[in-house]
Amino acid sequence: MKKNRKVMILAGGKGTRLWPVSRENYPKFFLKIASQKSLLQAAVVRGVKLAGLQNVFIVSNREYRFLLKDHLKEGGINFPLENIIAEPEGKNTAAAIALGVRAIEAMSEAGAAVAKKVRTKPSAGAEVRGGAKKNNPAENPSVFVFPADHLIKDEAKFIAALKEAETAAGEKYITALGIKPYRAETGYGYIKVKNTLSRHRQDTPFEKGEFFKVERFIEKPDMEKAEFFLKEGNYFWNAGIFVAAASIFRAEFEKNSPALWRGFQKWDGRNFEKLDAVYKKLPSISFDYAVMEKTKKAAIVVYDGSWNDLGGWDSVYEVTKKDKNGNAFRGDVISLDSENNLVYSITGKVISLIGVKDLRIADTDDALLIMSQGQSQEVKQAVTALKGSEALVNHIKVRRPWGSFKTLERAGNYKVKVIEMLSGRSLSLQKHSRRSEEWLVLTGKVEVELNGKIHVLKENDRIKIPKGASHRLTNKCRQSAKILEIARGSYIEEDDIIRLDDDFGRV
Repeated sequence: MKKNRKVMILAGGKGTRLWPVSRENYPKFFLKIASQKSLLQAAVVRGVKLAGLQNVFIVSNREYRFLLKDHLKEGGINFPLENIIAEPEGKNTAAAIALGVRAIEAMSEAGAAVAKKVRTKPSAGAEVRGGAKKNNPAENPSVFVFPADHLIKDEAKFIAALKEAETAAGEKYITALGIKPYRAETGYGYIKVKNTLSRHRQDTPFEKGEFFKVERFIEKPDMEKAEFFLKEGNYFWNAGIFVAAASIFRAEFEKNSPALWRGFQKWDGRNFEKLDAVYKKLPSISFDYAVMEKTKKAAIVVYDGSWNDLGGWDSVYEVTKKDKNGNAFRGDVISLDSENNLVYSITGKVISLIGVKDLRIADTDDALLIMSQGQSQEVKQAVTALKGSEALVNHIKVRRPWGSFKTLERAGNYKVKVIEMLSGRSLSLQKHSRRSEEWLVLTGKVEVELNGKIHVLKENDRIKIPKGASHRLTNKCRQSAKILEIARGSYIEEDDIIRLDDDFGRV
C-alpha cells in the first residue's frame, strides 16, 4: 500500500546572506545556482518525487503566494495555490512548522471525512446489512520538512535518505537528517549522536530503519571545536530537515512548546483570515529551540551525499563550475591573469578582471559587492549598515502578484517606471493622496478603470490619473503588457496607496 506522505517546504528568510542578488522581497530560494532550476523549483521537484504534487505544501509569507505560483509555473510546475500555506508574518521555523502541521492535519481530516462518505454510500439498488463498515481513524501522514533554499545534487540519494528517516521515525520519533561533515565548519549547528559511526559500515547504505539517538544539539562552534567534531565522527551538521508522523509533531509541540501550540489549537486549520490574531501572540523561536532540544524523541539518519545550504558567496563559489584558473562566472566576464574568483552578475554588463585573485563579486543593477575569499559571513555587516534602505528590500525590478515594475529614474517630486502586467491580472483598485500619475501603453492592450469609467487603451495611448482618483489597470489579453508610468507629487513612495479592492487579498 502506498504510504501517506506530506511534504512541507519552508520558504522563508530575509535573503541577506547572498545580498545583493537576494533581497528581503526576493530571497535566495528564487535564485538559480549551479542548476537550470531555482532552488525552490528543485525543492518542489524533490517533494513531488517523494509524495506527488497534491501532497506538497509550501509554508511562506502571505505576500509571496502568487509570486511563488508564477515562479513555479515558469519552471514547468503547475503548483496548486491552495497548497501554499501563508503566514501573516515571519515568526521563525517553530511557528512555520506548527502552522504547516496544523493545516496539513486539517486537510487530511477533511479528506478522510469525504472518503468515509464515499465508502459508506450504498450503490443504487444495493442492500445495506449490519450497518456501515467502521471507518479507519483519521489519517496520520508522515510529514517531511525541509527548507526551500538548499542545493541538493544527489537527488536520488537524498530522497532515499528521507525514506530511511521516515522508517526510522515511525510513529515514535522526530528524525532529523544529519549531514556527514567533510570539513571543520563554524557556520553550521551540529547534532551529537549517542552511538558512533564505527558500528556501521561506511561504504554501504544504512539498513532499513537504522538510526541514531540524539544526545544533544550544539550551536555554531568555534574552529577548535569544529575540528574536534570532525575528528570524533559522531557529530553531524544540522540541516533543519525533519521527518515524523503528524501526530508526533503535534504531541511534541504540545509537550515542549505549549504556549506556541495553544495558538494553533484555537485555529481551525482552514480560515487563514483568522491567522493574524494567532500570529500576533506567537513567540519568534526556532524549531530546534522550541522542540528538538527538549524532546526525548529525537533521532537522526545520516546523509552523506551532496548538500549545501548556500550560506554565503564562498558556498556559491564552491558549487559553481570553474574554468582552468579556478574562476567561477555567471554573466559576461573577461578574465586576464586572474584566478580563484567568483563573479555572479545579473546585469548584462561586461565585467573585466585583470590580475586579481580570490575575490567574490556579486553585481546587480543597483548594488555591487566585492570581497575577499573567506569573508562571506561579514556580508551581514553590510546588510546592517543598509537597514532602512530600499536596496536591502527590493531590486530595481520589483515583483508583484500582478507582474513587476522597474524604476528608471526618480527625484524628490517625480518617479518614472515601467510596469509589466501579466496576462489576466489587475492592479488593486486604488487611489493616491499625494501624487498624480500618467500612463503610456508601450506594448499590448489594457483596460483602465478611472472613477468608475472604463477606458480601453492600446499601444501609444495614454491617460492621466489625477491625485485622489480611484483607478485600476487590467490586462485581459493573452500576452503581457508594458506601461510607462510617470508619478508626480510631494510624496512618490509606494506606500502612498489606499486599496479599495484587490484580487490578491491585500485590502
